[in-house]
Amino acid sequence: MKLKTSLLFWQNQFCKIIILIGLGSLSAKTFSQEQILDQQNPGLIESLERLIEVHKKQFDQSSTKAKSNLKSLSTLPDLKTIKFDPQFMRSLLFYSDENFLKLAQKDECKLHSMLENKLLKTASGEVNNIQINFLNKEKKIEVALIPSENFFSEIYKVKCLNNREFSTLFNDTNFSKTIEAMKFTIPKNTTDCDGIHKEWTDNSFTPYLCHIQQVIKKSKDTKTANFYKSRISTLNLNYMDNLCNNLNSAARFCENYLKSDIWSRILNGEAPLYKMSYKCQNLFNKPDELTTQDLKNCASKLQNASELCESKGSKNLPSLFPLQNCENTSLALSKAKLITNYHDCPGNVDNEAITNIHRIVNHFAPRKIIPGHENCAGEASYTFARLNLDIKHDEGWPLKICFINHVSGKEECLPYIPGSKKEEPLSEDQVIASILYHHKGAASKTQCRIVDSKVFNPLRSEFKFGCFIVYNAESCTTLYCEKKVIWEEKVLTDIKFIGSPLFDYLPSTFVNERYSFSSLLNEVKGTQSRLIKNLTDLKFYLDKIPTSIIHGVGCAEDLLPEDFQRIVINQCRPMPFIIDGHVQKNFETWIVLRSAIDDLHTPRLVSWQNIFNAVSAYRELHPLNSWTLYGIKK
Repeated sequence: MKLKTSLLFWQNQFCKIIILIGLGSLSAKTFSQEQILDQQNPGLIESLERLIEVHKKQFDQSSTKAKSNLKSLSTLPDLKTIKFDPQFMRSLLFYSDENFLKLAQKDECKLHSMLENKLLKTASGEVNNIQINFLNKEKKIEVALIPSENFFSEIYKVKCLNNREFSTLFNDTNFSKTIEAMKFTIPKNTTDCDGIHKEWTDNSFTPYLCHIQQVIKKSKDTKTANFYKSRISTLNLNYMDNLCNNLNSAARFCENYLKSDIWSRILNGEAPLYKMSYKCQNLFNKPDELTTQDLKNCASKLQNASELCESKGSKNLPSLFPLQNCENTSLALSKAKLITNYHDCPGNVDNEAITNIHRIVNHFAPRKIIPGHENCAGEASYTFARLNLDIKHDEGWPLKICFINHVSGKEECLPYIPGSKKEEPLSEDQVIASILYHHKGAASKTQCRIVDSKVFNPLRSEFKFGCFIVYNAESCTTLYCEKKVIWEEKVLTDIKFIGSPLFDYLPSTFVNERYSFSSLLNEVKGTQSRLIKNLTDLKFYLDKIPTSIIHGVGCAEDLLPEDFQRIVINQCRPMPFIIDGHVQKNFETWIVLRSAIDDLHTPRLVSWQNIFNAVSAYRELHPLNSWTLYGIKK
């Protein structure tokens, strides 16, 4: 016979206390082992398996008798004489989960709500009927079976009156608002956590929360489970799971909240989910939203296999390789402030400064970014393009589509942004469609499709008619991509794509200062910048201004010496980077840094000396001899 979780409870509580809870009052009675065992064997020390086996026979006999006497509670005499059948109670004690037994012992109303929410079990499994004893007209004890729904609808009229209201608060119509109004407090220390755990075990809502948790965790009714999951945040689901799995142990409940690793803190709601979710999606090869269990499995992997992060987590989104290990990544992310609710692909972007710009802009002005490796480089270009186009700085965004205007007979050029975005009239597909409509006689609803040359096949019917922008993915970069426009099976040779985005990340001359990225950011996004000169300045700036980050440019050979070595004197590969935190490790201060070629979700820890040397070396080569390390705030 397979013993359930409650057997562990009995191994710890062997033959100590059985609690019999009547409908009239809550009472505890201590039984000796002889009383617990079948009375035919007084004094015999039986194994737990034998104890449960004996009980099972007794329960089956009592249950069979009760099934033949199905009643409605409203038809019975005085409710004060009604009690739960002893064999029914013993079965609950033997077969219910230890966590839920602990809560059921709190008081009579808790027991009722635990039964109502199907959190307790008997030898027959889920409790759908309540087995009772009552005094019949002849004043003899009679066993009967009451359907659960009838039992609770009647009993809540005379006792535990609030339970009826609680049931209403957690019905399908109201439960979302009820949970939204509840405070799922994250403990900060052991004392705080013990108090929070006690509050939950005393809370009358807890059985209803645990019912939801059990439906999601174990129910075969996926429709109901998905109904709950779609209306409760992942963080709250994790909280409910931790609570309901550890109702009988404050220590285990608290252990999950007092861990220092970022993965546990994310699951507990102490840090944004995106700090882990994008990495986990790539680990599990799941492009869609991860389940609570997926996130827990992922956190376990990241906690226990530090080397996993060195090669996993950025699938199809190339960046500097290998990445940082999970331990350092966890430490860095615990202090990182950069908003990263998306993933990018620095390896697919020719100009490293564009990646840095993309990250900084989306920290101060987050927008919804279309996921996927196919368009991630285009998203970075779009971010930079809008900075220039929003202030009509055409020189800063020189990408244009040129064509012959047959009315004027002259070449005309229109600005465009690479890629396809429905809401962006300057996206290349919409610009081409507009040219075809106004100058080539195409229909007003013409749409152009951007297609890789490997996919485009003029012999297939889907490519016979319409507009196609064909490119060779293998030879394309973010700075240059040869394309041709095909409309109604004809190549339009008079349409050309010209220009490449060349710009100053930081001012290189006084003349062009306004149009450097740092100046554009301040003008378009309303940010403010200031020089960061030393480590003390850096720490103060990041600590005192909640949304602040620091960015700069330094020589990669000093910034990342393990990946870039100097071959000649004064060699310098300019590398933009972002700093968004600092941590203490081994009694030293380490800086949380993402270079423009690092994976967005894998920041690294570097020393201040590396940053100082990198910026100092770049300063020697800068046209204005500028110190290129700035704090940004909004």
